[in-house]
Amino acid sequence: MKTLRMLLAALFLATGAAAQNPTAYFMEGSTFRTQFNPAFAPLRGYFNIPAAGGIDVNMNSSLALDDVLYPRNGKLVTIFDRSVTADEALRNIKENNLLGLDVRTNILGFGKFTRNRKNFWAFDINLHAAAGINLPKSLFEFVKRGEEGVIRNFGATASTYLDAGFSYSFPLLGEKLYVGAKAKVLVGLARAKVNFDYMNVTMHQDRWAVEAKGSIDANIPGAEIDYRTDESQRPYFGIDDIGLGSIKPAGYGFAVDLGATYDVLPDLQVSLALTDLGFMSWSKTSSVRGYSTAQVEYTGITLESGEVVSSPDFTFDELLRFRPDDSQTKARMLHASLNAGAEYFVWDHRVGFGLLYRARLDEYKALHSVTGSVNFSPVRWFTLTAAYTLAAGRGNSLGLALNLCPGWINFFVATDLATARFTPQYIPVRQRSANVTFGLGFPLGKRGLRIRDRNRNI
Repeated sequence: MKTLRMLLAALFLATGAAAQNPTAYFMEGSTFRTQFNPAFAPLRGYFNIPAAGGIDVNMNSSLALDDVLYPRNGKLVTIFDRSVTADEALRNIKENNLLGLDVRTNILGFGKFTRNRKNFWAFDINLHAAAGINLPKSLFEFVKRGEEGVIRNFGATASTYLDAGFSYSFPLLGEKLYVGAKAKVLVGLARAKVNFDYMNVTMHQDRWAVEAKGSIDANIPGAEIDYRTDESQRPYFGIDDIGLGSIKPAGYGFAVDLGATYDVLPDLQVSLALTDLGFMSWSKTSSVRGYSTAQVEYTGITLESGEVVSSPDFTFDELLRFRPDDSQTKARMLHASLNAGAEYFVWDHRVGFGLLYRARLDEYKALHSVTGSVNFSPVRWFTLTAAYTLAAGRGNSLGLALNLCPGWINFFVATDLATARFTPQYIPVRQRSANVTFGLGFPLGKRGLRIRDRNRNI
């Protein structure tokens, strides 16, 4: 079982389901907030420094790291180490444990107000990468206690793609209402999903048996598979048998973002947006599809007091033998998001109190969160934000953000790691999320006139 433990430990440390950093939503000067709602606009036009104009890294999970890492003799060991008892290991494990990582990098971005200084347009190119895994509790019970049963929906996903988007927003109803839309052309680079529908584990007196059904569904540029044959001369392949051919797009797609803001009162604004409404159509030539049905038996397992004390070297080699599946690759929907916010201003628009609800469709379930924020802007070009996020089933986090946009630079940074508790190895242990956002660029053109003069010099 050593190989299984090493695999799961690596997955824990490599992934950590995710979305954009919500601390940025109510920061008026930030160029990043248009990613949440295309009806938003920054204070001025901008030109982002290539590859540094917007970097957004988000890690979230159903588990905190100190649920899976334990101090032993001055070192950190994983939940699967034998020094960690089964009762310790399983006390905070949920029925389904989602872990994920999202990274967005702005390769190129610029935008500008039109002559009326109210309509705003922008163009950007972004690189997206995401990974996720679902670990059912029954898997932990099997590893730590040797319990028989059915392990369902144990799987992992990964994808990466480029998008090139153009957005435009403008006022209606005497500027009380702003609407915006963004059209995005998508270029798929690669994706993969490996999932076990079930792993039926049966314990016997001198052995244990695993009956599993799984699948692989991937798109890899110029995919080349080196097939093997079994005793019956039937072809199969493993993950190591998949090769990378020519470097070219593995798919194309299209998506839109739709948004609006409305001034209910002079100092109360509500906003609503739907983002990533679209699809990716992956090419047949890049498709790698297969299914696995396996029955494997192992001997050498030893149980004492309800815990596994010795076991065979369990590997996935037999379970990851995939038979070719010639079914057609289908277009796949993106993970759409809903953002609904409200902000109330006081002190001549210098202080704002915001509330944001977010919902995102993930690979395995819908993710919900609520963020409350306080935004302090003593002058238009400086904003400081503190936000607290409640994420259903994924813990809470306190975020801090700073935005500077005077006449010569546009700088933004946000994180929720500033308040984290760290181990001596500098690993944040109590948090179930870790978000870092950074952006750097140059202002373009005159300030917009969207923020009406509320007795302040804009």
